Amino acid sequence: MPTNECARFRWEVDRPLDADDAALLQADAPEQPAEESVFGRALSQNLIAERFAIDAYRKIAEHGDKYDKATMRLVKVALAVEEEHAEILSKIIENLRHLHGAPAG
Repeated sequence: MPTNECARFRWEVDRPLDADDAALLQADAPEQPAEESVFGRALSQNLIAERFAIDAYRKIAEHGDKYDKATMRLVKVALAVEEEHAEILSKIIENLRHLHGAPAG
């Protein structure tokens, strides 16, 4: 990958959290025991990381003409796996919010 693309992807990882990301990190209800709060934050941070990976793989896929077919196949498989992980994590977080009486969404 050319250096300028590496720098661009690095910026994506280091960028400030947007409103959706910040909301995920604040999602724990204050009455939760400390262990559950830490677990909820860890899940939220994991979801944010999955979103960064998804964005990175999508950007690579957009420039598919620069890569060979085998590489693109790997990128598409990795993208599908990351999207599945994000979906699973989202459902787990939503279920935890529901269990603790916080509105899901």
